[in-house]
Amino acid sequence: MAHKQEASVSSFTRQTITLILHIMRNLRGSGADMHPEVELSYPQVLMLYALLENGTSSMSEVASLLKISQGVATRTADRLVDKGLIDRRHADTDRRMVLLSLSKQGKEYAEAMLGCHMEKLNGVFEEVNLQERQGFLTLLEKIDARLEE
Repeated sequence: MAHKQEASVSSFTRQTITLILHIMRNLRGSGADMHPEVELSYPQVLMLYALLENGTSSMSEVASLLKISQGVATRTADRLVDKGLIDRRHADTDRRMVLLSLSKQGKEYAEAMLGCHMEKLNGVFEEVNLQERQGFLTLLEKIDARLEE
């Protein structure tokens, strides 16, 4: 019986991963539709969202938030600076520390992308009752907390 339950959990986990990835692709695609002239990679979108949520942050803070290396964070930031979406400067107190923040254009873009994603998901969640939404959010929070360990 334990083996069958393990297989069932493994199957559920696989389905969950597949669905999460599919949802992420759909959200990324919907955000890209609003400004087709701005091509962003998935890490670039995540960096914009991290800066929108956390405000001005050091390069190492952003790398830590996104769970990527400093090198990948630097290359991602370079591309966003080139696109005019983020600003990079050195900290006044420590010139070695690089600070990243959304440019005016980057903030507008990130907020518009978030609005697009919210509109898309609002349509889905309007069809789900409050209890199911709360249960879904609780489960996502548990998964997030366990993955942070």
